[in-house]
Amino acid sequence: MSSAGLVLAAGAGTRMGMPKALVRLPGGKSLLTHSLQILRDGGCEDIVVVLGAGEPFVRKALETWAEEVEAIMGEGELFVISNPDYEQGMSSSVRAGLQRVQELRSKPESVVIQLVDTPEISPDAIERLRKESAASALVVATYEGVIGHPMLIGREHWLPIAEMVTGDVGARQYLNGRDDLTRVACDGLGSPVDIDTPDELRALGQRDLVETEIHKAEVTREDISVSFLELLVRDRRAGAVVTFSGIVRDHDYGRQVKKLNYMAHPTADEVVRTVTEEIAAMSGVRGIAVQHRVGELEIGDIALGCAVAADHRQEAFETCSLLVERIKSELPVWKHQIFEDGTDEWVNAP
Repeated sequence: MSSAGLVLAAGAGTRMGMPKALVRLPGGKSLLTHSLQILRDGGCEDIVVVLGAGEPFVRKALETWAEEVEAIMGEGELFVISNPDYEQGMSSSVRAGLQRVQELRSKPESVVIQLVDTPEISPDAIERLRKESAASALVVATYEGVIGHPMLIGREHWLPIAEMVTGDVGARQYLNGRDDLTRVACDGLGSPVDIDTPDELRALGQRDLVETEIHKAEVTREDISVSFLELLVRDRRAGAVVTFSGIVRDHDYGRQVKKLNYMAHPTADEVVRTVTEEIAAMSGVRGIAVQHRVGELEIGDIALGCAVAADHRQEAFETCSLLVERIKSELPVWKHQIFEDGTDEWVNAP
């Protein structure tokens, strides 16, 4: 019988500055797609991914990575699920993931649990654990005698684990003290160390991350020129420049819009800068420029403009999309719509 894979990717990545699923490894691949590759190369067929913090951004990124994911998965199926209780700790993701694995049509006899932030685990380690696969199996990898990841859990244990685990411990809570636990030495087959900070990511040593230059990140009352933002980010080393223009349209849900007025909280400039710095730190792109306009805007005016330059188009598209989505969701700016019939409404106002 087959083994499924389970990727736990619901954490907020507070020390990293963004959800870890979105972080790019020095080689350019995201931690999430890298985790899928490890599991597939290790022999897992269907894979379940559990999301939580930043889920809308991760799902948007997965749409962008569709071709890459399809190539990784081959004949296996990928199932991406939500864990609304992710703040309760890893145990909530383990419960959600095991429940979904239980429902897979392929009926795997075991599941390999992989953390999204352990990129140096080897597919060979997963394959070595899978040799011990059985419905009754409880198998853990060890490194110099110390238990680490990955771990393989047989079908008979999924429900008991889901019922027992609490907090941020995960499945280890169930494994402690058991005499039926199989330890498989994986010395020389990578490392189970998790990556929590940008410095730890750089320390992987494959290559230095590209240093991203932030040319503009601000709220402004002036007209926004996306062409000008594009010129700012252009770089001889970049093979792609992606831009976005958020334009005031003349309708909203069937009502004719006459004009808009954007009002911003005093912290708006700081928020734009913080969001841009967080994305720049992990994006691997060459340059970013972004502006959000406030004040009175007419139909056709640009409310949000972004430009991203990167060595490759995929990095540029993904970073621009993530930047737009985060600014739209996090920026404390409120929209006052004035309609042709004389009525008005506030959008996103506190």
